[in-house]
Amino acid sequence: MSNLPGTVHSAHEGAWQVAEHGCQVLSWQADDKPVIWFDAEHADESDVVIRGGIPLCAPWFGHGPNNDQDPQHGLARRTDFSVTMADPFQVVGTAETAAIGIRHQVVMTKNALEMTLTLTNHDEVPRTVEGMWHSYLRVGDSAQARVQGVKGADWRNFATGDEGSFDTDELVMAPDTDTVIQGVGPALTLVDPVWGRNIHLATTNCPSAVVWNPRSASGIADTPTAQAWRDFVCVETGVCKDNAVTLDPGADLVATTTITVTSL
Repeated sequence: MSNLPGTVHSAHEGAWQVAEHGCQVLSWQADDKPVIWFDAEHADESDVVIRGGIPLCAPWFGHGPNNDQDPQHGLARRTDFSVTMADPFQVVGTAETAAIGIRHQVVMTKNALEMTLTLTNHDEVPRTVEGMWHSYLRVGDSAQARVQGVKGADWRNFATGDEGSFDTDELVMAPDTDTVIQGVGPALTLVDPVWGRNIHLATTNCPSAVVWNPRSASGIADTPTAQAWRDFVCVETGVCKDNAVTLDPGADLVATTTITVTSL
């Protein structure tokens, strides 16, 4: 395994893992198959960023709602959290970044992976925040995967510049998929026909979603992540861009995402 920053907490012989760095989920299995994509041999995106798993993008996503924030995808995934453990496998991480308090609770059971993100404005002035779970979900073949639960939502593909609204309930994976979805409902499903299963994401206070895969129409795959494009689809949930939230001093944003798996 590549050298990861900080401590990794694990259970079920390493099938469940959460890193203290970024309070980032690295693995969770259901029915003896991985639900989270994580390549331990190529886990270092940079010295301070772990590739794969479920990076936590906060207190901003991308470069922020006004495209003026650095580093990309916020400070949370670059920060060592203060972590407490509980039984059953529960990890609660807290951190402070740019006057925004971050609390991330992860609970893993045999049937569900539950995540709760709380962002608190500790500044003396209103602050606009974003928070997204950048979930790398393991599939048998991303070229055959599709995401359901999007009908009526607005979308923009940042890889192609195309935009519109969904008149059907399904987004089929294709080359150059980097699609931000706004106004999405509380239930998304990633259909994985090769492994014969549905991966469900049930959310609260998550009006935004991003569906991404590094497959390129040019066929260029110059990073380990891009080369592994068939193995995962990122279905990201939370609040971002047009749905960014302005918090008054002392106010909280609380969002949840629960992942479960059923057979087709």
